Amino acid sequence: MRRSAALTAVLLHATALAQGPLTGLAEAPGRVPDVPTLESITGFALGSEPTTHAETAAYVRALAAASPRAVHVPYGRSWEGRSLDLLVISAPRHLARLDEIRKATARLADPRGAADGEIDALCAELPATSWLAYSVHGDEASTTDAALWLAWHLCTADGDPVVDRILDQSIVVIDPLQNPDGRDRFVHHARQTRGRWPDPSPDAAVRDQPWPGGRSNHALCDMNRDWFGLTQPETRARVRAFQDFWPQLFVDVHEMGTNSTYYFGPPALPHNPEVTEGQHAWLERYGRENARWFDERGFDYFTRELFDLFYPGYGDSWPTFQGAVAMTYEVASARGLAVDREDGTQLTFPDTVTQHAVASLASCATTAANREAVLRRFAADRQGAVDAGREGSTREFVLLPSPDPGRARRLAERLAFQGIEVRRLDADHEHPAVRAHGATTESGAGTLPAGSYLIRLDQPSGRLARVLLSRHQDMDPDFVAEQVERQKDRRGTEIYDVTAWSVPLLYGVECRETDSFTTAATTPVAVTGLDEPVAGTGAAPADANARVAYVVPSGRNATAAVLADLLRRGHRVLCAGESFRIGERTCPPGSLVVKVDGNAPTVHDDVRAAAAAHGAEVLPRDTSWVDDGVHFGSNRVRSVRAPRVAVAWDRPTSPYSAGAARYVLEERYGIPVSVVRTARLGRAELERFDVLVLPDGSSYASQLGAGAADAIRAWVRRGGTLVTLGGGATRWLTEDGVELLASAPEKRNGGGKDTAEPERAEDPEAKSDPDAKKAHDVVAFDYERAIEPEDEDPFATPGAILAVQVDAGHFVGFGLPGTVHVVSTDRDIYAPVKLDRGRNVGVFAPRDTLLQSGFAWEEKLDQLAQKPFVVHQPHGDGHVVAFAEDPNFRGFSEGTDLLWVNAVLLGPAF
Repeated sequence: MRRSAALTAVLLHATALAQGPLTGLAEAPGRVPDVPTLESITGFALGSEPTTHAETAAYVRALAAASPRAVHVPYGRSWEGRSLDLLVISAPRHLARLDEIRKATARLADPRGAADGEIDALCAELPATSWLAYSVHGDEASTTDAALWLAWHLCTADGDPVVDRILDQSIVVIDPLQNPDGRDRFVHHARQTRGRWPDPSPDAAVRDQPWPGGRSNHALCDMNRDWFGLTQPETRARVRAFQDFWPQLFVDVHEMGTNSTYYFGPPALPHNPEVTEGQHAWLERYGRENARWFDERGFDYFTRELFDLFYPGYGDSWPTFQGAVAMTYEVASARGLAVDREDGTQLTFPDTVTQHAVASLASCATTAANREAVLRRFAADRQGAVDAGREGSTREFVLLPSPDPGRARRLAERLAFQGIEVRRLDADHEHPAVRAHGATTESGAGTLPAGSYLIRLDQPSGRLARVLLSRHQDMDPDFVAEQVERQKDRRGTEIYDVTAWSVPLLYGVECRETDSFTTAATTPVAVTGLDEPVAGTGAAPADANARVAYVVPSGRNATAAVLADLLRRGHRVLCAGESFRIGERTCPPGSLVVKVDGNAPTVHDDVRAAAAAHGAEVLPRDTSWVDDGVHFGSNRVRSVRAPRVAVAWDRPTSPYSAGAARYVLEERYGIPVSVVRTARLGRAELERFDVLVLPDGSSYASQLGAGAADAIRAWVRRGGTLVTLGGGATRWLTEDGVELLASAPEKRNGGGKDTAEPERAEDPEAKSDPDAKKAHDVVAFDYERAIEPEDEDPFATPGAILAVQVDAGHFVGFGLPGTVHVVSTDRDIYAPVKLDRGRNVGVFAPRDTLLQSGFAWEEKLDQLAQKPFVVHQPHGDGHVVAFAEDPNFRGFSEGTDLLWVNAVLLGPAF
């Protein structure tokens, strides 16, 4: 298609979309007057270009002001201060009693103790609730505009039986823009690169976004993975709003590759075992109805491929485990106004808006047409979670307060924030049937200490609790076997995301399971908000001032938070490189000493404030004498100063890795960070920084030439601390001309390069007759081995949780237990460094204990066992801390925080 024709098609389609129904959808008999179009607010027709956040929010407010069918509900703000808005649409009589309906729906969400006939009466009377959420990935542009069309159509259609039924039988909650910061990045880029006509070239600048692109939010988080992690303010606001409405249908609307068509459920394998039969049946039902609408309009689509329902952090899976029927919708993306596709067709922005609008309207119509059945299924599944929690071998999970009460509290509060009932044990309790987390052995009597957190599974959110807290979630065995064969044949696996996420493992919290419910005094954990800076339970020092020093024992994340807090306040803090004992109390390596002498008079109040804010344990000391170990004046007790930290920003870094690194340092621990564009590092004044962080990414050599490598290497030798977070960053250390890590990525064991000398099978006749041996020698040709690629990298791990053994006597391992758990997604395996070159501070566990949760390739585990996860290598007066994989997985792996934070905070001192 020529450009002029493409432009004409785009604009004509956009005009029709703004003025009336979607292409192929019957025109409503009439339109309600005095309800604005998008064009009347923004000056351009709906579908002619993607809207910004400001334009979207203005139109949402305008619709709510003009239409008695709509109510605007602001529910939060993004990192950059943009509003998060819901538009609630229904018949005016429903909106007039919206609070009453929400309370009644909350009763369906918790049907425990309902009187006879109470649930039946509610299902017979209440409207059902459909929630449709758009643009969690900001550069998936058509989604928000489809939301605006849906809102306009529902507010203006007059005499349309489909809309009349939706308004009469349901409430529609539209979240038109989940990620306003990312979307505005994309829309501004699209407008800046616009020419006179839409540019359909796949290589056009509009489809080549500058780093970091518009997919992630301001903190560079993929919020479609954050529903249970709750690291982002947008996610926390959305989870809270979800619990205000308890929708029975939840649709998360996306875009996918340009050369695809349209996806809706049922989902692909694997399915999480906690998805109920009722939910599977309704996924099929919604899918069939969507298919009918698409078939009537000649739209192509597919189901049961690519997009699974396993990991609980998606925008469809988390609502599923809360009882909704939840689905992902994906349309082929134009990533602009028009694009040429591989099959010779051209896809336009209005095409994508149209298909999303049709699917959205069809879903709302299906809910409304089956209102009572939808409500009954929802109530039955919520009650079913209660009933299921009273069966099986595990009745409750118990989070123990040791080794770090702060991490246990933070995990308990994040569970409670999601609507999971959590109770705190008031006193020690002898339980008759306790077993280890994930153990299949019989339970026995055990003591649950005071401060433990109990999560019973006989609760309406019990399925979500089980999914998050279980040590392992099984995938279908046939699916797993198929993936093994696909990997063997190099056909690409169908595992979409990670296969493990057990939150006790990720938080480093000891967990137990019980066979019976705990009968002891407890206090409910009630949460109205979440602390992002590290906070926890701990005893602040007495009001009396210490005469000599305050000691903060290591072993908790809060110790690092206190250190960062006091350094920001300008205090001098010491860190013990070895343990010491005060009376009966042993303070492990990494414990802090804050002397009164040499600090400002405010040190007493500041230590108390920091301890209270972060939940640290503090020991006031009136003498510097210790009963064993290093004294405060030893050279093994180092002075720590506030590090000046630079994080590489821009290509080739992974936005997710760079964002998580910055987020954990700044938001959780209060460590200031400078972000420096990678291409500038070769000419930057590196002496301004004590620590340089290279996040995971692709080839650093593409941005850091020989001059940059020389500058960084010289800076390290002069005393700099270089930290690499796996991927291309750590590989760069091993490259020729860099050579800052005395290791190298290994190739996959068992490759095909050794097949030149095949084994020979012995002929039985050859034992007695040498001539027969010559004549009948048989070569045993190993075909499978012969076709394997040579010099192949190891297979990437599909998101399993692996055990890493930590040297807690090394500064990178200070405060950590002997074993931590990491999410492994990478392919790199490094050889251990020799003792004369550095230290293997964290090493993957031996083979028999390596895999802790999820799925991994057997040969990868065989090769990875006892290989380094994090290495420390000195160079001159400085050093390198190199991670084989990113320790900051999605920003919520708090059990490995100290590996990362110690490298930054303590690297310059040690």
